[in-house]
Amino acid sequence: MYRYTYEDKVYDVSKLSLEGVACFKLLADVQERIDNFGNEVTIAQASAVALHQKMQEYLEDSAIVEDNETEE
Repeated sequence: MYRYTYEDKVYDVSKLSLEGVACFKLLADVQERIDNFGNEVTIAQASAVALHQKMQEYLEDSAIVEDNETEE
């Protein structure tokens, strides 16, 4: 049984109209996508931290530029 909670009330989705059930399924799908995006963002952030740490191994003083130098 699927349940939907709104304003402190719990609804049995199977007792709703066909349109209500369809809307619930879409909402559940969207929420799952949001959760997955959240997981992907967390993984991407962890990867960025690891890559910043790895990048430090490749930094050389000869690559330092002054603030007044511009790219051409």
